[in-house]
Amino acid sequence: MKKTILASIAAAIIAVSPLAAVPAASARDQPPSHVAGQILVKFSDNRASAGVLREHGLSDGPNIGSTGARLITVPAGIVAAIADNSIGVAGVCPGCVILNGKVLDDSGSGSSSAIARGIDWAVANGAKVINMSLAMRFSSLTLETAVNNAWNHGVVIVAAAGNSGSQAKMYPAAYTNVIAVAATDNNDAKASFSTYGAKWVDLAAPGVSVYSTFPNHPFALQTTYNRSLDYDIGSGTSMASPIVAATVALAWNAHPAYTNADVRAHVESTADKIAGTGSYWANGRVNANGAVH
Repeated sequence: MKKTILASIAAAIIAVSPLAAVPAASARDQPPSHVAGQILVKFSDNRASAGVLREHGLSDGPNIGSTGARLITVPAGIVAAIADNSIGVAGVCPGCVILNGKVLDDSGSGSSSAIARGIDWAVANGAKVINMSLAMRFSSLTLETAVNNAWNHGVVIVAAAGNSGSQAKMYPAAYTNVIAVAATDNNDAKASFSTYGAKWVDLAAPGVSVYSTFPNHPFALQTTYNRSLDYDIGSGTSMASPIVAATVALAWNAHPAYTNADVRAHVESTADKIAGTGSYWANGRVNANGAVH
């Protein structure tokens, strides 16, 4: 498989539930019975095994390698963990190479200029897909310029729509050149907390009660066990966004001649038209299997 470079730009958390990933047959830790059927994610703090190419701190606060910054390696394991090694799980896109960029501090605070620098850094380092598990209420010319520059360089950006439960636009998700992702629950319905609106939200992906490696961090809407750097259940559009980003990378691997506009259109057009399509989101719930065909 071609090694697509996927950048994950966020603060100190992200756990996701990849649509196509399944627990390894001999995973050493199993979820409790009440989460049976959830996708199990295990990521040991071994960045090399997840194909992490480079990490960089672009915000105030601890740099990569600190306790808080290390947590951004979670989506790297989910997206690109090695398959068939009897450890944890196979990532949704094992052939991807990961760039981890920390643009907010450990409390989740930061500036639009730091986020913009993160995008510029990812583009300069060869990222083809950028996941942004973050959202803010106000638009920023600096941030929008960075987004548009990435798009003009052939990059696809995917971002969390936000957790306000309203139709209020959140950024960078609401920018034209970003795939905005809402969250669905275990019934394939809109998550109660998810920001929505088909005029600007493009896709949905699972984001409720995602069982995964999960730090005790305030970005999580809900956690159950609060096991630091261990398994837990969490909910949020930050969990949904990387599912779509990984699916974009898979689709691009399957269709290498596609431009960024082509692959975006393909992933959106192959989404399942579940209830809420056309009102909560424009194109449906992402379908990883459909996107690679």
